[in-house]
Amino acid sequence: MREEKVLLVLGAGGHGKSVAEAASLSGQWSKIMFADDSWPQKTEVAGFPIVANIEMVSALISTVTAAIPAVGNNQVRKDWAQRLKNLEIPLATVIHPSAIISPTAKLGEGICIMAGCVIGVDVRIEDGVIVNLASAIDHDSEIGMFSHLSVGVKITGNKIVKPFTFLEAGSILAH
Repeated sequence: MREEKVLLVLGAGGHGKSVAEAASLSGQWSKIMFADDSWPQKTEVAGFPIVANIEMVSALISTVTAAIPAVGNNQVRKDWAQRLKNLEIPLATVIHPSAIISPTAKLGEGICIMAGCVIGVDVRIEDGVIVNLASAIDHDSEIGMFSHLSVGVKITGNKIVKPFTFLEAGSILAH
């Protein structure tokens, strides 16, 4: 019998829903559930159960395989990732199946690469990064930890994005 792989998504807002959908479509998880501070008033989002609030994550250790902080705020995402590490819950990386990723790209822990993204040769993406819908990162670029590339960001080759950077939707980093 195959072991059940359970993903816990921290944050049931818009980004969290997108992460859960990408995780579901990836086929890597047999069950996906949320922890969100709207619980217990809210018990599901996008067809996935909300089973706890953020403070209660420690009670879920034995029931989850891995977790991912799914919130756009870079500092909150880092804090939640640190909480998961302190609890020894492995950080998941979620990649939408439509993303195109070079086999030479180096991907950190707890990152999310959404639908339609392209990650080029020898790109390095550090822990906790969001690469949002239809973004593209060309060869030899580095994306610093807990950065957030919003929808449609384009980064040309050999660029460095410093940790905790937020690039707005449609931004182009070319110089």
